[in-house]
Amino acid sequence: MLEVLSVRNGVRHALGAGAGLLATPLVAAGFAYGHGQLRSAPDWLPLAALAGAALLVGVLSGSRLSPLASLLPGLALTGLAVTAAARLDLAWLRAPGAYLTGEQLAGYERLVSFGAPVAGCVLLAASAFPSRWRARPAAPEAPPPPQPEKETPVPPPLPKRIPSRY
Repeated sequence: MLEVLSVRNGVRHALGAGAGLLATPLVAAGFAYGHGQLRSAPDWLPLAALAGAALLVGVLSGSRLSPLASLLPGLALTGLAVTAAARLDLAWLRAPGAYLTGEQLAGYERLVSFGAPVAGCVLLAASAFPSRWRARPAAPEAPPPPQPEKETPVPPPLPKRIPSRY
């Protein structure tokens, strides 16, 4: 059964890269929506978005996936946080008629200040282990067939019992 589920190392990394590219906007949207909508009174939908994003980060950090699945979103989220920390000009986001509304911009600002640095560092740390980059060790060869057993000799018969005088 393991042979059916095993894939080559290149295919594993290609699938991991695809999973990482697909998960990057999902993690960012989950954190941005969850942080943006969560106010003083907790609501279920933002909490579910935060929990879903955290669950996705945990799945990407797992050892069964390629490290590219955690490296790509980790680089994107950490880069986003570094960009915000460097205070690069984001005037094009705030301009009238910009792509983000005020509420979405607040969610984005919370994402880059709270969610992105933590999730990015967790994902980068998860992909740093060298054992995740190695291929699975080859399956050991089948043991040789058992040798036919040699016939054991029959022990000699016991001597006749001599009655005791006592």
